Amino acid sequence: MTSPDLAGAAPLSRIARIAAGVSLVLAGLTNGLSQYLSVVFSGARGDETYSEYIRWGAQHGSIFQSEQAALMVSMLFLPIGLLGLAQVSRWRTPKLTAVAIVLALVGMWGFHNVITLGYTAGAIAPEVIGVDQAVALNDGLSEHAGSVIMALVPHLLLTFVGMILLCIACWRSRSFPRIPLALLLAFLVWDYLLPAFGPLESHLLLFIAFAWLGVHVIRMSDAAWRGAEGLRATRSESILSR
Repeated sequence: MTSPDLAGAAPLSRIARIAAGVSLVLAGLTNGLSQYLSVVFSGARGDETYSEYIRWGAQHGSIFQSEQAALMVSMLFLPIGLLGLAQVSRWRTPKLTAVAIVLALVGMWGFHNVITLGYTAGAIAPEVIGVDQAVALNDGLSEHAGSVIMALVPHLLLTFVGMILLCIACWRSRSFPRIPLALLLAFLVWDYLLPAFGPLESHLLLFIAFAWLGVHVIRMSDAAWRGAEGLRATRSESILSR
């Protein structure tokens, strides 16, 4: 942790803040918006399996390939954006942020593996071994112990818990607008527990939330980013509580 006296001298602080904010916006575009548009174009009802989506993608190659490529790119920006949120929230909620970002990043590792396996089975395999064999490959990957342990389990469990805790840490830090944090929480609950409703799908909320938070981080004051404002507020609250 940087001391308040040295916070103003933190090197490349402004560049890091802008990079984190831009990464959040790009994560929203490449992950949230791309998946929402794929649902709109494919007419998915929310209960289709990925194997069924592979068959649809074989007939709509440009849309499917674009979405899968965007998802792969999103895994570059998602961890950077989440670290940016943690950089701000850690000044006022250090313990919660520490737990949240570790869980979220391990979950992102699982999510990256899920996306990679999906790209292999959905975007590459149909052109190499045929659609039926690609579907069989995807079914085999989803049941393989290694895929489950290194991809599905960390993503499904740790991403969900880590992201919720990070949202709570950001909420308690009072450094972010509440609406995008509420939308991000709503996305997590909707995406994990509820189906799509016609043209409305959970990833639209993810896109709005990440884009909003990213712009907020880009426009954030250097003092808030480096923790000076949070440290002063925490000290004031500590003095008043005595």
